[in-house]
Amino acid sequence: MDSARTLIFLLYWIMLITGCVLIFEEYFLAASIVRALLMPVLGLYLYLNIKPTHSKLLVTYFFTAIGFLWVSDIFRIFIIGDTRNGIEKDNPLLICLGACIIANVFYMLCYAKIRKINLSKAVFPSITFSLGCVLIYFMFFQFISHSYILSFKTPFVLFIESFILTVGFATNILDSNSKKRLSIKYFLPASFLSLLSVILFVFNRYKLFTPRFEMVVLLSYGYAQLLNINGFRKTSR
Repeated sequence: MDSARTLIFLLYWIMLITGCVLIFEEYFLAASIVRALLMPVLGLYLYLNIKPTHSKLLVTYFFTAIGFLWVSDIFRIFIIGDTRNGIEKDNPLLICLGACIIANVFYMLCYAKIRKINLSKAVFPSITFSLGCVLIYFMFFQFISHSYILSFKTPFVLFIESFILTVGFATNILDSNSKKRLSIKYFLPASFLSLLSVILFVFNRYKLFTPRFEMVVLLSYGYAQLLNINGFRKTSR
């Protein structure tokens, strides 16, 4: 079993690096296909790390989050066109955004399961939500001038805010002395990297227009998901 986990772990990194190389060589469609294969491999890695002492509900949350990320990655294949043309396929983009939002909801449920949130004392999630609103306003109305994105304003606001809220839920785990290390080493960095990935994706797609910059997006996204699963391994009682 240990050797199988190691092989799957190495396969995941090989695929992640391969995706970056394909982006660098400007094989963007192939890179998107490789990206769509990451979550099934990560799901297998999660399956191999399940122990009888793991919470069944937590296992379900993690698998569901990975499943929706996989759906998002699949539909992302169909939205790789240049937005400067002013044309983009609406349905794949909306499905991609929606699947990511649902995945983040389940990651929030994961973090809430690890450390229950007291709504009357949920300071960190409230602060991150407020800062997130400011960040979204700043991004959409100060930096991104592309007129096409305005028609997707509401989905994008929900999209980015869902990533910001995962940071708040991960930060909430810091209140637990016994589980603080999980947040510091795994869940908080994973949440920040996911947020960084989506911010870079939006800016690059609608402002920077630098295709090779997607390497940074892919690396931060892939490593974030791996951190979440490695954090899950440590939740076994």
